[in-house]
Formats: sequence, structure tokens, C-alpha cells
Amino acid sequence: MEEKARDSKKDSIISSFNTLNNNEKVELLNSMVFSMALSLKEKTPSDSIPLSIFDNDKLSTFEALVKYLKEILHLRFVTIADILKRSDKTIWVTQKKARQKMPETFKVITSDINIPLTTFSDRTFTVFESLVLYLKDSGMTNHDIAVRLHRDDRTIWSVYDRAKKKKNG
Repeated sequence: MEEKARDSKKDSIISSFNTLNNNEKVELLNSMVFSMALSLKEKTPSDSIPLSIFDNDKLSTFEALVKYLKEILHLRFVTIADILKRSDKTIWVTQKKARQKMPETFKVITSDINIPLTTFSDRTFTVFESLVLYLKDSGMTNHDIAVRLHRDDRTIWSVYDRAKKKKNG
């Protein structure tokens, strides 16, 4: 029943469109394209990622980030690849592995700390190194970071030390 009503509505729209002259058709189509572009613009990703997405024992930092961008923000692989300066094939494989390790979606995603997406776009560092650098630069201690990310304090120290060396030299 709904399908017939939808088809009837489409026919009515097409019939109305055909009564317009060429200039009116062009104007209408331009208006529709502009409207669609605005709606797409509203769906661009937020500028930051909640720290809580990394608060799990199942996924790597990179997997958690890709899973969030794909499943929560509903971004395309190409868009994620562009944001993270990675290959879209790498993003696809990472998403597939993340889905296998953690098929369920993230639980409540709220956080007192949000990480800017630009933090992860520097290819000099791994995603984990970028995250640790950002958190250390924000004033968190190794222990605080370790607790929030479910890692050992020594792991955080090693990652930060390696990232610092990359950064300075």
C-alpha cells in the first residue's frame, strides 16, 4: 500500500517537473543540489573524539578510533582515510578486524576528555603515540593515562619516550 502511494507521489512530482520550462528546471535542480550539500555538510564528523572509546580491553587504539568513526559517526572509509592520512584499504581492514574482535557497538560514549581528530593525522606517530602525546601534553600523568587506557604504566612511559624522541629528533 505504501509503495503505491510513493509511486503515485513520484509520478505527480515528475509530471509537475515536466510542466516547467528549462530555466525553471535548472533553478529547481540547483536548489535541490544546494539543499543536499547542506545536509551532507551537517553530517561531517565532530572535531573531537571522546577518550572513553579507548577504554576497552578488546581493541587497539587504532581499531577503536576507526570503529568509532565508522560505526558511530557513520563516515565512509575514504573520509576516515583522509582524516587519518592512511590508505582506505588500511581503514577497511582495521574496521573488519575491530568488528571481529568487538561486534557490539560502543557502550555509552561520554567523556570528560575529548581528543581533537587532528591529533591522529600526523603520520610521524602511531595512533597510540599521538594519543599518549596529547594526553601528556594536557597534563596527565603516566599512571592516569594507563588507568584510562587499560595499559601498564611502563607501556605508557615507553610509548611517550619513543614519541618524544620522534618529535625532537
